[in-house]
Amino acid sequence: MTPNRIRLGAIIAREGKLLLVRPHAHAAWELPGGPLTPDQTDADEEMDAILTRLGINVLTIEEDFLETVHLADGDGRIIYNLYFAAPDWSGEPSVPADHDMGWFEPLDLHNLMMDDTLRTAILAAFGMIPREDPSEAILRAMQGSLSDAPETPLTFATELPAFPTRRAAGLDVLRTLSGGDLNAEAELRAGCPELADAILDFSMGDVWQGAALDRRTRSLMVVGMLAAAGQHASLKSHIGGALNHGASPAAVIEAMKMVAVYAGFPAAVAAWPTMEEVFAERGIPRPARIEP
Repeated sequence: MTPNRIRLGAIIAREGKLLLVRPHAHAAWELPGGPLTPDQTDADEEMDAILTRLGINVLTIEEDFLETVHLADGDGRIIYNLYFAAPDWSGEPSVPADHDMGWFEPLDLHNLMMDDTLRTAILAAFGMIPREDPSEAILRAMQGSLSDAPETPLTFATELPAFPTRRAAGLDVLRTLSGGDLNAEAELRAGCPELADAILDFSMGDVWQGAALDRRTRSLMVVGMLAAAGQHASLKSHIGGALNHGASPAAVIEAMKMVAVYAGFPAAVAAWPTMEEVFAERGIPRPARIEP
């Protein structure tokens, strides 16, 4: 049996892109992380230490734990603790000279060499595919059959994720939309207490969670509609949500250009500074202003 059966990995996102690392050019891409050895008893503490060594500072890593994923590992399985770092992480990541590091849009994962189960978990964390019911994966892993399972190509959501209630589904949408902000629900309830339940259950739990469109596409649609309607206060948070859902800054700009074409240049020009404000707050280079 392989001694290191528990591994840790963190989703680190910036400007709609995901940080991946690998030990050499021919290895599979991985999340920043490493093994939890028998002498290490606190997974959160070790995850924080690993990120610190990479130049990444996370304020409350224990609150960023997302889920446990079970990976195939030859004769058994790896218990993989997956974290999703809050957007307020700081630092400038770096890896040893003999390692590779890169920033990738979530959609790029389809074309990268990496563990299929981990890839699926990352895309689900971004709300781009349904979150898999872990019971089947655990059963397959315990039977030692994960490596023999037929490979299923990743696609966008075609079935609704298995959430026990509308509220659970809505809270999952809120989680990915806010980039894992632990205060998102409290802020929603403080801002519009009478509407909060309807937003979570109907808007997010029913509509946002529909299977025909992935969350990245929905976010870009919302950006376009809010810009066309002149709802700039909501537009700011949803531009951030689009970036959190894996949309690149270029995709957000293209959505705003579509506003100019179909809702008029005045609507797009009026909304453009809101987009620039979000980009500036995230350190994204300021795009050129469009003119009528």
